[in-house]
Amino acid sequence: MRIDKAIESYKTQLRADGRSPHTLAAYMRELGLFAGWIGREKRIETIRPTDVAGFFTSDTALTTAGGKPRTTVSINRLKSTVRAFFAFLHVAGLTDNNPARLVKSKPCQRKTPVTLSDSERKALLDTISRFPDPLAKRDFAIVSLLLGTGIRLASLVGLDASDIDFKENTINITSKGGRTETVFVNAALRRILSSHINAHGISGASPFFQTGSGRRLGARQIQYRISQWITKAGIEHKASVHTMRHTFATRLYRMTGDLRLVQRALGHRQVTTTEIYTHLSDQSLKKAIRFI
Repeated sequence: MRIDKAIESYKTQLRADGRSPHTLAAYMRELGLFAGWIGREKRIETIRPTDVAGFFTSDTALTTAGGKPRTTVSINRLKSTVRAFFAFLHVAGLTDNNPARLVKSKPCQRKTPVTLSDSERKALLDTISRFPDPLAKRDFAIVSLLLGTGIRLASLVGLDASDIDFKENTINITSKGGRTETVFVNAALRRILSSHINAHGISGASPFFQTGSGRRLGARQIQYRISQWITKAGIEHKASVHTMRHTFATRLYRMTGDLRLVQRALGHRQVTTTEIYTHLSDQSLKKAIRFI
């Protein structure tokens, strides 16, 4: 089988696994680099470990399209994609061996996530609450939900009114990879969401967050609106929608000290993904030690 046909087979499998369009596009883009380097007519059964190693020492793998060096994180992600691709081919019986089995990722220090301080968090919510128009009230509910649950932007965009159970104080969300997860809300957030529903007459399968014309609010629109509010709140460092998720996780870890609980709240499959929030705690400790 030619490698371009093998990639199509893998794409079909990823779709069957319920991978998101964003993840699918990232996998295809990265496998396209490998296929372009080794030759799209290349037959997968002829690919050897030395071929795979050669790719990861090539400029194609080590530099971006603009000629800049790739970061260690970017290269590790590329390695992970190629490993997963060849593991699929081997398990599916399309190859007798896995030529990517020897590829190892390079350890790297993960970036400390950007978060809002308690004062910045309060300033953001206070700023939005000062505006009486319906869109500002909607945005207040959006930011409150992001800060109060840590859900991802895609989960928020896909939220319907029927996903919220006010009796149980829970929300059913579609998370990364198409998984359905349950998140919990406290009494204050419950009141905010209930007020939003009453104010906009939302019910049933209607999108929970809508445009002025009643359509589902899109990701880009939410990103733009929140960036505007961040500026109005006087927050000078770089912050985004995803900053809300990091802020939620950091506050939860600070209050509980329980990494597994934060893992559950964020829906991380591996606790190692959640460990970035312990680094924030380390930084706080380092700062505090100076005053002892």
